[in-house]
Amino acid sequence: MDVYSEEMPIVANALEMMARASSTSEVLTLNLTNLLILLVLKALIFGFGLFSTGAAGRSSDESLMTPADMTGGMCFMMYMSGADEKLSCIERTACEDPYLAKDYLTAAKMIYKGYKLVGMHVGDKYASVMHSVNEAAEYGISGKDCGLKYHW
Repeated sequence: MDVYSEEMPIVANALEMMARASSTSEVLTLNLTNLLILLVLKALIFGFGLFSTGAAGRSSDESLMTPADMTGGMCFMMYMSGADEKLSCIERTACEDPYLAKDYLTAAKMIYKGYKLVGMHVGDKYASVMHSVNEAAEYGISGKDCGLKYHW
């Protein structure tokens, strides 16, 4: 395992994503449905945070995207595009920031149920990710070391 994967998972995932996108043997295709789901989840969490805090606002030097958002988002897109080994990366991100993961999980369940209500088929991969994120977040909330169970 190289230095980037443990100390800076965002950099390692970004480099892997670029390598996959530029390789001739395996091309990373960004599934627009996955991208749309990520954007809707982020909007729901932002909206929920805005209304639950009384619209207190954020400081100007605080970023809207946390490192957990970026790492988890990149791992999610790669996993949904066929890189099944990225599920452990999603789990590690959820374990290390379990309260953010629980927020995303709540939004994901809402979207999942919405798709089911309108009769759209949602693949089993989405349910698998939701289950894995829930387990990893519970593991992180328990205070155990995420690095022992999950890897990038």
